Amino acid sequence: MRQIPKTELSPDNGCVIDMKWKLGSLGYHASGAGKEAVEPNKEIIRLPELVLYDHTGFKGAYARTNLSFHYVGDYWNDRMSCIIVVSGVWRFYRDEYYKGPYWDLGPGYYESFFAAKGPDDVVSSFQCIALT
Repeated sequence: MRQIPKTELSPDNGCVIDMKWKLGSLGYHASGAGKEAVEPNKEIIRLPELVLYDHTGFKGAYARTNLSFHYVGDYWNDRMSCIIVVSGVWRFYRDEYYKGPYWDLGPGYYESFFAAKGPDDVVSSFQCIALT
């Protein structure tokens, strides 16, 4: 098994791949060679994405993800201090497995994460609850 850096958010650290998002029609193709041309979809589709940091002011270790985590792993547990929500509405929970008090944050830069909404360094799980 590959050694996972403590700061990495990965399937080995508790991620859950969200299958609930509808992203338009996708088709199966056995090969990309000789595929007939298809008109590109004009609709803009943005998957949820966020970047989290372990120090305020967007400093220290960071991780970028578009996955939900029922437990953020030993390194990130109760350690997140600030966040950039690139897209989506994300729900951050005090406890693992999406339990306990939670805070919803939409796209934006949150330099001190929960300064106005609650205490810092308390998140144990998070999930995307809506696309933006």
